[in-house]
Amino acid sequence: MGEQLDFPFERRLMKVPLIRFIEGPAGLTETATFLCDLNKPMPPQALLLLHPHPLYGGTMENKVIATIARVARDSGLAAVAFNFRGAGRSDGEWDRGDGELQDAAAVASLMITQGVTKLCLAGFSFGGSIAARLIELLKTSQPDCEVIDLLQVAPAVENFPIDLEVLGNVPCKVIFNSDDEVVCPRAIADYAEAVGASVIRSESGGHFFHGALARLKAAVASHYQDRGFV
Repeated sequence: MGEQLDFPFERRLMKVPLIRFIEGPAGLTETATFLCDLNKPMPPQALLLLHPHPLYGGTMENKVIATIARVARDSGLAAVAFNFRGAGRSDGEWDRGDGELQDAAAVASLMITQGVTKLCLAGFSFGGSIAARLIELLKTSQPDCEVIDLLQVAPAVENFPIDLEVLGNVPCKVIFNSDDEVVCPRAIADYAEAVGASVIRSESGGHFFHGALARLKAAVASHYQDRGFV
């Protein structure tokens, strides 16, 4: 089943995405799609968005995720967001990142089944760490699909460490602020340097980019333009 819904805050950003519930590892998983439909064939290139920590209010309605989705939509890049288990209207309970990784893999697998062969990933905070872990999982479970881009916004590299080997040759962009009050900026910078990511670092906006969404939007748009996705 699909339904057209507005998100309360992100109505201005996301513009009535198509909401569907799909079968996931913990029950039904709530998804939102832009320029595509998980029940129909999808374009070969698409973006999967991963939201921040569910126990701290993180859902696919998060304003950072909504901003990235808006850039993708306006650029013509099909995009899929979803709620991890226990977030929004998705079934299940928090599983310390392991079950959430399986949630992401299930959504990615459906996208691939529907025709996606080149997958872009974007995650904010907790979602940024899970996105990196997803790359390694898909290499073995979905060898016919190539992850071609990883965008991480303030990845939670302290509480959810990332194996530096999992990225392989996937191009990576890291965006964060020097006044991040949730994740140590030095830890993010060290991680980005270790994996060879390109970095956009700004002085203000904190972890949640308060008052800085326009700057984030411009940075994401520039990144996708440079990567030839628009």
